[in-house]
Amino acid sequence: MADAEIRQGLTGLEIKTLISEITATPKMCGFEVYVITKSEPRLKKMGFVENGADNLRQKLKESILKILSEKYNAADADYVSADRIADEQRKFYIISTSEHYDPLSVLKTTPGVFSKNDIGDATGIAFSVRHGEKYLWAYQHLWSIMVPNKTKKNWMARLVSGTQGDVFEEMTDPILTFAEKIDLLVINDYIIASDYKLLQNSFGFQDYIRIRADKTIGAVEAKGIVANVDKLRDYVQRGNGKPKYAKKMMRITDSKVLKMESGKLWENIHKSTRWNGKIKEEDGKFVLDTYAQVEDLIDLLDERYTRSDITDTEYDTDVKQVAEPVT
Repeated sequence: MADAEIRQGLTGLEIKTLISEITATPKMCGFEVYVITKSEPRLKKMGFVENGADNLRQKLKESILKILSEKYNAADADYVSADRIADEQRKFYIISTSEHYDPLSVLKTTPGVFSKNDIGDATGIAFSVRHGEKYLWAYQHLWSIMVPNKTKKNWMARLVSGTQGDVFEEMTDPILTFAEKIDLLVINDYIIASDYKLLQNSFGFQDYIRIRADKTIGAVEAKGIVANVDKLRDYVQRGNGKPKYAKKMMRITDSKVLKMESGKLWENIHKSTRWNGKIKEEDGKFVLDTYAQVEDLIDLLDERYTRSDITDTEYDTDVKQVAEPVT
């Protein structure tokens, strides 16, 4: 399946092309490592001992370039809009940042210099990967286990060889663990995530979801096809603060049905075997009495269903969201 065009303006093809251009000639690829901390300046550049084949910075560079090539630029790597997160697909989600949601805006700030005293405040590692004017950021989240001495509650030991054989001694200096992974990519004003739960747990992604859901409800209201739009707002507020229903509302953020001319829209609804009379109508508007009817409206605007011209069989599918229409 071809990569779907991302509605916010970035495509999977553009992402793969950028990664290909950056990783094609590793020796020409610029690479720096920064630590993100809670204290200012929040972005701090790391220094490394340059000692030939045992160069840690070179090893990190090779690891990050390998992950970019094998995971994010894989032939079967699919990229979809973050508006589709309710589908729980195993794909890369593209999130467009804005003045309201930009959790890694720290990457746009002037960096300081990292020292061992900053380890206790470290929250993430950012790898800057550049080839000429083209660049991206690879972000690795620092969980507490990756900074063992962070709370000073655990003792770390190392194994050393002595006259009495192999023995352990306490490590008194703070240590930092690098993992062979990339949790997030940052390309210009976009964040790419294979697991949005990290964003949800650590970067307030639920705020992004609610902002997008509110914007979608505003578009429905402006279309004038729903008599009681407040029912949509009540719907997304359900779930004890969890964004489950706001995610579903995001499915219609870029609805082609919603963009239709109103007269033609109602004409097609009334011709439809599935949708004619499915949702209560009064004076040319839908009246939503239940949350189940709200979900019916979402399915209608999302074009969730498709029908075979040959067998007249109807299918429940999300393929329409990633397939190009036949002209």
